[in-house]
Formats: sequence, structure tokens, C-alpha cells
Amino acid sequence: MSWFANALHAQEQFPFLSWDQAKDASPDTIFYISFSKSKLSSLPADLAKFKYLKALDLSKNQLEELPDYVGGLDSLIYLDISRNNLSIFPVEICRLTGLKSLIVNRNEFEELPDCIRYLSALEQLDLWSTPIRTFPAGFMELKNLKKLDLQGNRYSPTFQRQLKEKLPGVTILLDPPCDCME
Repeated sequence: MSWFANALHAQEQFPFLSWDQAKDASPDTIFYISFSKSKLSSLPADLAKFKYLKALDLSKNQLEELPDYVGGLDSLIYLDISRNNLSIFPVEICRLTGLKSLIVNRNEFEELPDCIRYLSALEQLDLWSTPIRTFPAGFMELKNLKKLDLQGNRYSPTFQRQLKEKLPGVTILLDPPCDCME
């Protein structure tokens, strides 16, 4: 669980529930669900009923895409889709305008969509070991971004300097620059 999820959990005193614990409960009483390490290649359709979810952990599965209804989970402030098989950033996420923490590390996509600009509340973005090569213009509009983790990726000194210039005030975690990238 990330530092943000731990802080969220401690602040509100709601436990993360497994799907087996949550699926038969009243959807408006469940705020945190974890599918972590469930070996899922798709999500259950009934998850769409949980409109008041604040945190959803889908980490360490075999997801190649997210269903469209994920973008309708308007109350989400924390989403972890790390360690899946995503080769394209799920654009459904761009509809989650209240999202504060997005963990997408260890996936295979190389680009972020320009619609990421709509994640105006985003404070933390974890792209550790996800081979992002460029950032769209809309990315620079994330005015609430405080922490960006790009460790595990190789970037040139020039790229790193330019990124830091474009995102002043953002803590950017980077590996040492690689001169081989110039």
C-alpha cells in the first residue's frame, strides 16, 4: 500500500475490503476495495455499483484494459493499477477528476494521453518503471501535482532538466541521467 493509501486509511478508519467481503454489501457503505494479487484479467461488472468508492487497489493482476465504468467511479481519490499488463494508458481514468493519487507503475505503456489534463486534483503520480518517453502538453496543466515518480526509467540529462523546468515545485524522483540517451 502506498504512503497515500496508508494516510487515507488512517485518516478515515475504513478498512480495505476484498471483493468477497464487499460484493454482497450495500454499495453505498463500501469505500475501499482491494483486488490486489487476485490474478484478474477483467473486473467484475458489479463493481460499477460502488459509486462511493474512495480507493480502489487493482495492483498485481493481469489486466490489459479497464472497463468503461471505472471512469464513472466519481468518488475515487486513490487508484492503484500497478503491475498489470497495460500496454495503453486507460483513458477511462481521465474522467476521474477528483483523483489525488494514481499508481500505474510497472506497466508497459510509453505514452500518456493528453486527456490526463482533466485529472486536475492529482497530487501524486507513480510511473516508476513504466517506460514513458514523452509527456503531452496537457500533463503540464496538472497544477496540484506534488510528486512524480519516474524512477526505473532512463532519461537524458537534457530531458530531465527540461522536465524539472516545466514542473517547478513538483518533487520528481528520477534515476541518474543517462548520457547514452542524448
